[in-house]
Amino acid sequence: MIEYIKSLFPEEVYSITAQILLMVLLGVFINKFIKLFLNRFIDKMENTSNKTKMKFVGNTVDFLTFTIVIIGVIFSIPTFRSIAVGIFAGASIFAAFLGFASQKAFSDIISGIFIIIFRPFRVDDIVKVNGEIGTVEDITLRHTVVRGLENKRHIYPNSWITSEPIINWTIVDPRVNKFMFVGISYDSDIATAERIIKEEVLKHPKLLDFRTELEKEQGVPLVNVEVLSFDNFVINFRVPLWAKDLPDGMGMMFDVQRAIQERFKKESNVELAKPSQKIYLSDARDLNNYS
Repeated sequence: MIEYIKSLFPEEVYSITAQILLMVLLGVFINKFIKLFLNRFIDKMENTSNKTKMKFVGNTVDFLTFTIVIIGVIFSIPTFRSIAVGIFAGASIFAAFLGFASQKAFSDIISGIFIIIFRPFRVDDIVKVNGEIGTVEDITLRHTVVRGLENKRHIYPNSWITSEPIINWTIVDPRVNKFMFVGISYDSDIATAERIIKEEVLKHPKLLDFRTELEKEQGVPLVNVEVLSFDNFVINFRVPLWAKDLPDGMGMMFDVQRAIQERFKKESNVELAKPSQKIYLSDARDLNNYS
C-alpha cells in the first residue's frame, strides 16, 4: 500500500513535504521553548514595566516565528519560489503595493513600540479608555487588550489608543481618592447626618490614612464630611475616601453607602433626599379651583 502511494507522486514531492513538515515543527518547537522561558520570567516579575516588556517580546517572537516559517514554506515549493522571485524582481512596484496595503499595520506596530518605550500604561494597569474602565491585559504588536469590569475584552488598535486620552489609576500612585456623594432632605438634621456618615466611614477596614505625621499632630480629621451644595430638594455632602487602589475604593464606597442608608432608617431626624414639591395657597378659596 505504501509503495503504491509512493508511486503516485514524484520523489521530489516527498522531499518537499518533509522539508515543510520539518520547518513547521522546528518553528513550533523554537517558539514554545522561547515562550516557556519568557513566561517563567514573567511569573516571577513584580515590576509591571518589566512584565509589559517581556509580554511584548513574547508577542514579537510569535510574529517573527510565523513570518520565518511562511517564508521558508514558500521557498521550499518550486512553483511558489518562482512566483516570489518574480515579485521581488519588480521590487519597486511590490514595495509600493506593500507599503500602501500595510500602512495601518505598520502604524500599529510603531505605536506598540512607543507604548513600550514611553509607558503611558502597562500590563495590569487600571485605565479608563473610550468610556470603559478595565485592566490592561496584553500589549501586542498590533493591538492592546483591556479586560473590562464585566470580564469583556476590549481590543484597541495601538495607533488608535495612543491618540486617545487615557485615565490611568496605577501608573504613578495606585492609591485613589474616591468621592462619595450623599444627599439628605431639607427636613433632616445636618449635624446628625454628618456624624453618622463620619462614623460609618471610619469603621471601614479599607480606609487609608493619608495624613502626614504633622497633620496628625495638628489634629487634622481623617474623614471630612463636606456640605457640597443646596439643590432643589436635597442637601449634598461630599466625602473623600482614600483607598490603596480603585477596586478597594469602589468597594468601600458601596459598603459605606449601604451602612449609611441603614443608619438613616434608624434616625427619626435624618432621611435620604427624594424628589418632592410643596404647593402654597394664598387663600383657602383657591381650594375650590382644585376640587
